[in-house]
Amino acid sequence: MDVVFSGLSALVVDGVTDEGEVIRVSARTRDDPVPCPVCGQPTGRVHGFHGRVVADVPVDGRRVVASVRVRRLVCPVLGCPRQTFREQVPGVVERYQRRTNRLADQLGCVVKELAGRAGARLSRVLACAISRSTALRMLMRRAAPPLRVPRVLGIDDFALKRRHRYATVIIDAETGERIDVLPDRTAQTLVAWLREHP
Repeated sequence: MDVVFSGLSALVVDGVTDEGEVIRVSARTRDDPVPCPVCGQPTGRVHGFHGRVVADVPVDGRRVVASVRVRRLVCPVLGCPRQTFREQVPGVVERYQRRTNRLADQLGCVVKELAGRAGARLSRVLACAISRSTALRMLMRRAAPPLRVPRVLGIDDFALKRRHRYATVIIDAETGERIDVLPDRTAQTLVAWLREHP
């Protein structure tokens, strides 16, 4: 169980149930004190419990659903504006999410390569179906890679419509990656672009 459900290691797994197409994992948070999100004072005083249902990485081609019981805790500081709060499970599932972090990372890699409808079709084959709209939302949520400053620029003009309309393309001469396309081929436009991007 520790190998298959290693992504849920921050939780205490109470049981695993085989329901045919779905494997249900019953888990709860540990009984450790948790700091208040406002004042930072640690507390272990339980006010109540709350259930969360999150999807996890498929096992043996079947969906995995984790039913997680989290605690609602009472802040020990009397003047704290947050009197009660739900504990979070960092590293496993983020606030308001319905997928574990490792499932979200896997689906993120799929939608990064395929996006939209193709990503949704592949997710069904991988037993963690998402819609094309969800695939696009996940793609838009991913952080853009940091821009690399090129050492050598390649600049060339090309015809959009021969003898009537031209444009300029700027590429990274070392990697061949396109950096920008300018609307015309005049020197003034290129100089202005170079001043904006030192």
